Amino acid sequence: MPNERITEDHVRAHFKNDALFGAIKLDEQKTTVAKARACLANASKALTGKIGSPEFIISFPALPDDIIVVECKADSKFHESADGENPATHAVDGALHYSAFLSKEFNVIAIAVSGSNLAKLKISSFYQKKGQPKVSAEASELIDIYSYITRFKGEAQAANIESAEITKTAIELNKELNDYSIVEYERCTLVSAILLALQDEAFKASYKARATNKKLQPTPTRLAQFIVSSIGNVLKDAEIDDERVSSMIGEYEKIKSHAIAKSSQIKKKRASDQEDNYVLRDITERLEKSVLPLITLGDKGYDVLGRFYREFIRYAGTDKKTGLVLTPQHITEFFCDAVGLNVNDVVFDSCCGSGGFLISAMKRMTEDAGANQKKRKAIKENQLIGIERRTDMFTFACSNMMMSGDGKSHIYQGDSFAGPIVAKVKSLKPTVAFLNPPYDVGEGGQLEFIENALSCLQPGGKLCAIVQMSCVTSTTAKTVVVRERLLAKHTLTGVFSLPDDLFHPVGVITCIVAFDAHKPHPKAYKSFFGYFKNDGYRKTKHMGRVNKGEWESIKTTWLSAYVNREKHTGLSVLKSVTAKDEWCAEAYMETDYAKLTQSDFENAVRAYAIHKLSLETVEEP
Repeated sequence: MPNERITEDHVRAHFKNDALFGAIKLDEQKTTVAKARACLANASKALTGKIGSPEFIISFPALPDDIIVVECKADSKFHESADGENPATHAVDGALHYSAFLSKEFNVIAIAVSGSNLAKLKISSFYQKKGQPKVSAEASELIDIYSYITRFKGEAQAANIESAEITKTAIELNKELNDYSIVEYERCTLVSAILLALQDEAFKASYKARATNKKLQPTPTRLAQFIVSSIGNVLKDAEIDDERVSSMIGEYEKIKSHAIAKSSQIKKKRASDQEDNYVLRDITERLEKSVLPLITLGDKGYDVLGRFYREFIRYAGTDKKTGLVLTPQHITEFFCDAVGLNVNDVVFDSCCGSGGFLISAMKRMTEDAGANQKKRKAIKENQLIGIERRTDMFTFACSNMMMSGDGKSHIYQGDSFAGPIVAKVKSLKPTVAFLNPPYDVGEGGQLEFIENALSCLQPGGKLCAIVQMSCVTSTTAKTVVVRERLLAKHTLTGVFSLPDDLFHPVGVITCIVAFDAHKPHPKAYKSFFGYFKNDGYRKTKHMGRVNKGEWESIKTTWLSAYVNREKHTGLSVLKSVTAKDEWCAEAYMETDYAKLTQSDFENAVRAYAIHKLSLETVEEP
């Protein structure tokens, strides 16, 4: 006999298993949203004037003007009535009934679900804009939360909320792993290992069972071993070469020595008692539900691991501990625009970290290749080159590329300055170089990474690198000497000063330098200098820097100015420079006084006063 509770179970499970479940509030038979309660105060389906109680009301804390209402019926024969006037007995009628009330204050997606058999559910969806009587038909299926948000607010807002959930999950996992004394540099290895193991269907189906023995005692050691062996299966199925497999497995073997994989009991920091050790199982389950779905959603899965690594590093404060500063995704994508990346380019990153630049390049080129599967395959297999010295980051890069649809690109572990590696890279004829050199090598060292990458490019190749601002302003002998060598062989086409908080919360001021390879810098040539300090991102509590919807238009302005070599007061300037000059817009750009505010003036005066006071202060003997 049909049972409406079963129908409700199907709907509940659909939303609870969604990767963005944390971004919504799922209420049943009532709502905790005051504005929605007011709308439903007289919305009884029995038309008695009493409060209405839909099966589910889904609200979005980040989207206060949008809501989803779901009405369920056990039997699909009661899906929709002939006249639509029977809200108490038919699912569609009821969903639209509630939508009419809620649309007074919300944009509403009304969903009607009937039937008890999951494979035969009947589903109708409708969209009603706030304050309007018109209702439009939507997808006749339950779709993912990301798609519902996109319907309400568009792709950019959905992406922001998705990023916020990724950030939230990364913060929570960092905190939990810290509570169990897992140090910063081990955390990314652990997360990467679990996500890779989850690509193995046998692992996904049975990891929970492996977490306990027949006496129902925790067996974390056995689960850790299962994770590593499953990774081996995934790499074998992907036909990864033996040398790379050996290196990756060697890195992932380290999780067996983690505290969470050693014994059946474990104790948190500052806790007095030990507890059963299901930490590894619980982390795996969380990643399966909250991150894995994002990886498997086609193009939306690009660089999910990279985003996770950035969040882990950011919230673990790992910059100081490991020397890593990973480039934000919108900047890696901007690099593709700045060089005019095309489907025939071969992209090289000499210090590829987790593979962020290569992921963005692969995404751009495969999108441009469209339905040409032969070209898409060639891009993934032959047109991406990465070098990474650190074994852990090399492993992350390989797994990241795999989960983005490629496991056979030319990513090598080693020193990008080593002769054999340089020769190998040159033989692959790269035309574009993207890199973010390690900052712990100093100003001259970062410029030498650029010099080395340029030497590997084909004549006329293009390079973009993000470096510390001091690389282009320092007058130390070593830095000037390297800049002289660069200009002797290559053309400095542009330098872009970037937002001060780009790597928030890591305090590092950076810029992008752009070169044309193997074209000596003409003495009369005027390089482009951009004051690109505003990218439209704003620091938001618990979310880091968030795109407030301005980035796309700002990016268009930046690119137009650079590509067309335009001079704009307050934004860009053209200037001939030598190795001894400062390579930044701040040194040459005119001030746009029309844009100065009273606040700008007050801040400048305050800063000057503090500076003067510090000079006049004499320390007591």
